[in-house]
Amino acid sequence: RGSGDRRPSAPEMSAEPMDLQRINVKFYLRDGEAISPEEAFRIFNSWIPTTADEILVDVADYSHIAEAQQALLVGHDANYCLDTTDGRKGLMYSRKRPVDGSIAERLRDAFATTLKTCARLERDAGGDGIRFRGEEALLIVNDRLNAPNDEETLAAIEPELDTVLRELFGGAETEVERNGDAKQLFSLQLRARGEFDIDTLMENLS
Repeated sequence: RGSGDRRPSAPEMSAEPMDLQRINVKFYLRDGEAISPEEAFRIFNSWIPTTADEILVDVADYSHIAEAQQALLVGHDANYCLDTTDGRKGLMYSRKRPVDGSIAERLRDAFATTLKTCARLERDAGGDGIRFRGEEALLIVNDRLNAPNDEETLAAIEPELDTVLRELFGGAETEVERNGDAKQLFSLQLRARGEFDIDTLMENLS
């Protein structure tokens, strides 16, 4: 596997365990034109009264903004959106409330929840040909205090992320590249060698 950053030397690493929260995961659509913000809005709105395992409260439409969370589903513990903030359309999961467990357990939960939502969107969109690109994902930590965008954060997260990625992609070779812009949130572009669909990734994590 490769990395966009060089691992820092041992003296630079913090002795305190990182409290990694507010994890965001995004999977990209194979065809960004396969679903419109209006269709995503309609589907998200239908989930509010029919979702039993979490509280979903509202849907917002930002489709008038070119690169944004174009259709946003607001939940009590997390938000979901049809996202184009990085210029590519996909489904973004954004955890808002803290969760217990190790870094690996929190990452695994974030990936599993995102995948479940992608599968639900594929299914509920019917015959519109919506499919997600399982071999590529974006991981963001929306917590500048506990996870600044630097090499120390990468070093703290990387061993447990490696464990989760091996499970997620069935041992396939992966590449992790950090966005080095210090003004941005800590984010990693994740790529696996090969082609994966959402159902395969869900089965790998089950």
